[in-house]
Amino acid sequence: MPEKRLNKSIFLMYLVSNNYMQKHNLTIKEFVELDRKYAILNYIMECPDIFDNMSESEIVEEIDQYIG
Repeated sequence: MPEKRLNKSIFLMYLVSNNYMQKHNLTIKEFVELDRKYAILNYIMECPDIFDNMSESEIVEEIDQYIG
């Protein structure tokens, strides 16, 4: 994976996880448990372009739909 794409993916993983934890009042431990079950961070790493032009609320919705 090119370095630019990797950096973008890492930034998005940080952004998405923080937004998701805040929206759902989750601790880091609770988010990690969700990630283990649903591979949220892997989803972000595989499809970072999906999140490019989304607002914070749209990002949370996308993850909710992915989990749902």
